[in-house]
Amino acid sequence: MKKTLFTLAAVACTMAALADGYDLNKPFGFCTVSSRTDASQTYDITGGGCYVYPIPEGFTGNVLTLKSNGQDMKSTIQNAIKQNDVVILDGSDGDFIVSSNIGIAASNKTIIGINNARICTQWYVTDELKKALDGAGVPKMSTSGGGGTLPNGTSVKEEAEYNTRKIIIEMTGDNNEEYRKSGVLTIQNCQNIIIRNITFVGPGSIDVGGYDLISSTGAKHIWVDHCEFLDGMDGNFDITNSADFHTVSWCIFRYTNRAYMHQNTNLIGSSDSESKGFLNTTFAFCWWGSGCKQRMPMARVGKVHMLNNYFTSTTASNGINPRISSEFLIDGNYIAAGMKKYYSEDNASAVTWTTNNYIAESSSLPASKGSTVTVPYSIDAAPFSEVPALVEAGAGATLPYGDSSSEPTGTKGSILWSLSSNANAEVSTALASTVSSASATCGSNLVLNKYASNNNVRFALYQAQTIQTAAADDNAVIFSITTQNGYKFKATAVEFYACKAGTDNGTIDVSWKDAGGKTALWTAQSPNRNNVDNNYYSFYSKEITNQSTATEGECSLIVNIYNVGATNKDGSINKKDLGLAQVIIKGTIIDGSTGISAPVIIKDDGNIYNLRGQKVTDDYKGIVIKNGKKYIQK
Repeated sequence: MKKTLFTLAAVACTMAALADGYDLNKPFGFCTVSSRTDASQTYDITGGGCYVYPIPEGFTGNVLTLKSNGQDMKSTIQNAIKQNDVVILDGSDGDFIVSSNIGIAASNKTIIGINNARICTQWYVTDELKKALDGAGVPKMSTSGGGGTLPNGTSVKEEAEYNTRKIIIEMTGDNNEEYRKSGVLTIQNCQNIIIRNITFVGPGSIDVGGYDLISSTGAKHIWVDHCEFLDGMDGNFDITNSADFHTVSWCIFRYTNRAYMHQNTNLIGSSDSESKGFLNTTFAFCWWGSGCKQRMPMARVGKVHMLNNYFTSTTASNGINPRISSEFLIDGNYIAAGMKKYYSEDNASAVTWTTNNYIAESSSLPASKGSTVTVPYSIDAAPFSEVPALVEAGAGATLPYGDSSSEPTGTKGSILWSLSSNANAEVSTALASTVSSASATCGSNLVLNKYASNNNVRFALYQAQTIQTAAADDNAVIFSITTQNGYKFKATAVEFYACKAGTDNGTIDVSWKDAGGKTALWTAQSPNRNNVDNNYYSFYSKEITNQSTATEGECSLIVNIYNVGATNKDGSINKKDLGLAQVIIKGTIIDGSTGISAPVIIKDDGNIYNLRGQKVTDDYKGIVIKNGKKYIQK
């Protein structure tokens, strides 16, 4: 594949490419240079000297592997980073819990996650707190004026923030407001840092002026790759205070039902007075998903390269947002149906939208502004039509990093799945646990892939064989899920993506059937006819909100595609071919006896685990599980 320096002509290129050709497992983008314009000024970003796993033989740096002890791990992780070149966070004994933000001030460090490593904040937004905030009318309060003096003597200028903080103090007695430090990492005034393959779980977005999941302040040459960011308090990942030369690649940004207000995910530049010449950032193959409302990203001053990113948020009030003195090169991005407010510009110096972008909700791209924006490095660009499949398959903590001798808890045995079809749905039932490519090609076999991040589970059905159908009653593709070991599966969302090789639209019914009955998601809906590489693509996303109880036992997603083609004179259907490309089912595993969201299914290995799935000792107090049985250990 040809390497191309990003000039205006180059970024417009839509060359064919292999799906696995973009994830090169090495640094790229702005983190690899030391100038925003001069390609000859390169930078060898190595982190602590290694950024892959297993660690190569002959590596002489200091390496430390940590596992969770079920307690507050803040000091342990912080000291490990200070004293070692490479820190490996092994998630096989459960989540790493941190009571407050971890500071990184030393340069030349690598942090790698293996075995589904997650770092989670100890404090989080509860339903009880949400109820209190709703009762006070906080969502309708001003976020730019008002305010008052808190019981601890602190003056707050915004009405919503003031009342939120006041209510939390009254509910918790935390006059020092330690909860506001519920972030994970602050990278400050250092350089050459690499962070890979970790899921960061925050307390839920809330308007208290708190910490981000990751903040980079004044740091330079930072590569954050294959990570997932959930529910940052103030933001998910902010880059401010003259930080420079960052690449954020293959990352997911989203919010869950912990989110309350302020789902502002990525800020570059903290104010209009940021010093010019800094904040140069690459976002490549990233995914802004459910719950994101603003800042995807919002940037001041910096030069920002938006390359092959994927946007599916249906709650957005502002997506890509170039502001004062910034420059944006926007190339190869895919903004899916349902994201209506995807872009606004405010006093940017220059913005270049290439023709290699797709916006489902618009028949034209936004206007470019100013001189052509270029970046001083070479990289492979994917055509926008490949972005959904590429990013859904590869973004997040999906690197196959783990030890065969230390199998991640809960990766097997928690869920069974099966696939079936009725008479007219000509679908192969071939199943696989992994797929090498998520390319959406009509006429291929249906393949199943499961992604799991502890209790968050995502099933993806790829590459369905061509379906020829005539009626609504006998053409369903049915995907069934059955839980085991006393656990339930609760679906939270379904996404559907189809490609059509013919010339006529079909009709789509999609429904979710569980113990509570059948919930219609889409009924008699024709695919959008967006011509991409001679195929017709459509994309739908639906949150499943009407669930009083979680599903126990078997539940099914039912996809009907019918009336494909025109009606002949004799009343018969002139069948055309419609191929399923992807059906994404998202949900959580829940403990059937307690109703607690369960990050793992405990292994029958004789060890004792707490309800987080973390291995504990005999002196641990509380509810524990051993060999699949719960009991109270006093």
